[in-house]
Amino acid sequence: MTRHIVAIGQLPPPLNGLSLATKSMIAFLKEENSVAVRNIAPPTGKLSLLKHPIKLARVLGACFQLCRDRKHPGRICYLACEGSLGLIYTSLIVLLARLLAYPVFLHHHSFSYIDRPRLLMRTILTIGGHRLRHIFLCDIMRDRFSDTYGRRTRGSIVSNAAYIPPAEQDCAPRDGSHLVIGMLSNLSHEKGLDTIIALVRQAREEGMQLRAILAGPVRASERAAIDAAVAELGGNLDYRGPLYDEAKATFYQEIDVFVFPTAYRNEAQPLVIFEAKAAGNPIISSDRGCIRKQLDENDLLIPADGEFVPTALAWLAALSRVPAVDARRQAIRRAYGARHAKSRAAIDVLFDLDE
Repeated sequence: MTRHIVAIGQLPPPLNGLSLATKSMIAFLKEENSVAVRNIAPPTGKLSLLKHPIKLARVLGACFQLCRDRKHPGRICYLACEGSLGLIYTSLIVLLARLLAYPVFLHHHSFSYIDRPRLLMRTILTIGGHRLRHIFLCDIMRDRFSDTYGRRTRGSIVSNAAYIPPAEQDCAPRDGSHLVIGMLSNLSHEKGLDTIIALVRQAREEGMQLRAILAGPVRASERAAIDAAVAELGGNLDYRGPLYDEAKATFYQEIDVFVFPTAYRNEAQPLVIFEAKAAGNPIISSDRGCIRKQLDENDLLIPADGEFVPTALAWLAALSRVPAVDARRQAIRRAYGARHAKSRAAIDVLFDLDE
């Protein structure tokens, strides 16, 4: 059945996990449905000083779209849920959609209101009533949400793996003299920048042949920390800056292990972990949000309160003695390909809940 979907959410720029996932989901929705898109991302650059007035204007534009399209048969409101004070805008849209008798599909991307209950989310649940459906990233997110708000929810699980297809075969030459680890993110202290620098430093002190590549945008304070670490560690640490398209694909081909020591309390289901697995990389990550559901027997999950550096180094030391690197990468890609296909299929039946 072809539906008319009013799709509302933050789209790039800025480019982050929420905006990229929302953009990718909307692209899938357009394949089988008519879709009216409303971008409610806050402005960037010089206009960021007018963040809230412009954001409110965009939200009101989305509300106008709901009013204009209210007579479409098979109409649906798809809404990428925001966190923190963004829930104010989410509640406004849900209220109007409910008054206009839209089924609302609320796509969750944050644990900010799951680990810590929010009155605004309770309000959204009350306003949405029986027409509110939920889209969760994993069963951990679904179960914690139900526990936090004391109610069973109607909804589906759509993993972010749906948006990241398996990579092609490796084509970059590999240097077998060092084990190469990599981290790509909005590099910050809460995302684990200090931890991965400490890991490289400890590996050098222990005489381990380890090299690290860091990639991603940084703020001025973090850039100073990276520059100091590069000067200290020399050829053991390489910072590439923000990477996109082919440069990003080359990064994943160059590394042997993707390391993600995040301490970000609202971490949900990082797209970079799926990008790394799509390229065939095993993962070392902290246990946050849905991350434990992203990893498998090829990977290392470290408790959020665990000793990341010594645990990771011991695992890497054992891994470096494994000779079949190419075979391992191929096996990881194959396993990830099955996960991607399953997640993509979940989108195809997403709106069957409304039948």
